[in-house]
Amino acid sequence: MIWLGRKREREMLRLSKLHFDKIMELTKVFKEYIVLYSGCRPEEYSSKYQMIFRLEREADEEKERIISEVSKGPFHPIDREDIISLVLTVDDIAANLKSASRRLLYTDSRNVPEAVRGKLVGLADLIVEIVEKLGEAFNALIDGSRDTLKLADLVERKEEEIDEFRHDLIHDVLKWGDSSGRLSDVLMVKEAVENIETASDKAEDVADLIRRITVTRIP
Repeated sequence: MIWLGRKREREMLRLSKLHFDKIMELTKVFKEYIVLYSGCRPEEYSSKYQMIFRLEREADEEKERIISEVSKGPFHPIDREDIISLVLTVDDIAANLKSASRRLLYTDSRNVPEAVRGKLVGLADLIVEIVEKLGEAFNALIDGSRDTLKLADLVERKEEEIDEFRHDLIHDVLKWGDSSGRLSDVLMVKEAVENIETASDKAEDVADLIRRITVTRIP
């Protein structure tokens, strides 16, 4: 029964990785969106948002399929809880990036200072990096690699880097707000930055779940 449970867990982790890969694709499209936003190309980044919306919906469908599959067959209750938590938390990354892109749609990027737009691109680069590192940890977990915990630790380090970068960006956004009088634009940009930060927090939460699953496998 233990062997069957572990075999089933590995199958579900592989299925969960397909869901994660959809989130990775969305994250890269989100970066493209931010680059277009920074370049003040509204028609193009509005079109890119539609891709983000579609990918998030496709990820939702994968999530629902996994949760349905996890409810079937031999599975220890703790293992089942870990897999479901893993999938739901990964999904939160996509939800926050979609929210960030939607909030930016409410603004006119031509009203946003070039320095702020440039740092938004930098933040998008960092969110791609953390999700890529999370993917490495995910693959290591599936393969049973001894490097899994170390890779999960790297995700945490990257989240700390994003947090520091976010503080600098928020400072610039608030400084812009003090001088521009464009309250709605400032508010939406600030909220978008917070969404991106939350996405990185969720990536760290997934790394924590990967650690927990790894530790429970150690005899």
